[in-house]
Amino acid sequence: ASDFDYFAGGALLDPEGENGDQASVYDLAEDAGYKVVTTQAEAEKVSAEDEKVVIVGETLADSDSLSYENDRANGEWALSDYVSKGIEVLEDNDTGFFMMVEGGKIDWACHANDAGSTINDTIALADAVDEAIAFANEHPDETLILVTGDHETGGLTIGYAGTDYDTFLTNLEHQKISYAKFDSDYVAKYKENNTSFDEVMKDVTALFGLKTEGAEDDTLVLTAYELDKLKAAYEATMDAGRADADPANQAEYVLYGSYEPLSVTITHILNNKSGVNFASYAHTGLPVAVFAQGSGQDLFEGFYDNTQVYHKLAGLLGVK
Repeated sequence: ASDFDYFAGGALLDPEGENGDQASVYDLAEDAGYKVVTTQAEAEKVSAEDEKVVIVGETLADSDSLSYENDRANGEWALSDYVSKGIEVLEDNDTGFFMMVEGGKIDWACHANDAGSTINDTIALADAVDEAIAFANEHPDETLILVTGDHETGGLTIGYAGTDYDTFLTNLEHQKISYAKFDSDYVAKYKENNTSFDEVMKDVTALFGLKTEGAEDDTLVLTAYELDKLKAAYEATMDAGRADADPANQAEYVLYGSYEPLSVTITHILNNKSGVNFASYAHTGLPVAVFAQGSGQDLFEGFYDNTQVYHKLAGLLGVK
């Protein structure tokens, strides 16, 4: 009913309603004149001639979203590809276009205190912004690019008590997988097979770089304190009765939030050994930056409530 021309990214969780007893939203979209595309090969063929299109990513991850950037397979479309295709579909018209692009899993990764995934998805968003900049360079007098966030999540800081003034940010390069994919592809099997801690540690070393022995100056070697924390998290994850634990247990929540104990403890330890720390599993009141480039950019200087972004854009577009 919105009559927007281009939707692209993850899938709808319940396209036929929560009980599966309603008409599919995808069918309704086709009835309204949209071309619904569900494979990457079809998506690559989409052009401005299709006018109205819904592209659902062929490879979907947790909650039917696009893959985390550090889980994305070679050749699988990144966020920047969806932006590039959107520009191709929308740019050839007489009235211009407005596109809203979200790197939404930055928020999810921060909720889970996964710094490695946060960084990689932020880079993926930056790559998407580069597509917008390339378009703006061809239309400098009539394009505005605005980049911001709706809020900060997790209280992410550079600096951790255990490393004093030092940071070892390159340690995060050893993380090869998101917490979510580790949950689905590894932790689920550990529970099913009652995998031993020693066997689990082989995967932890291969996928996150953390190890139980190594050179004295190797900052990825677990201390006795860290190893005890990881073993306790492993025991909590493997405890079949833990699903019945009291969700209001403060000690449990501070340690693990609502996440898999083993996975979130791995990322906590890797974060901290890199000199990075999170303060919360929730949204915070920290201010977020607003970056503006192009026509109307001066309107976005200074400090203001984030709802003012809407009013400033509406003013530029003459929306009432």
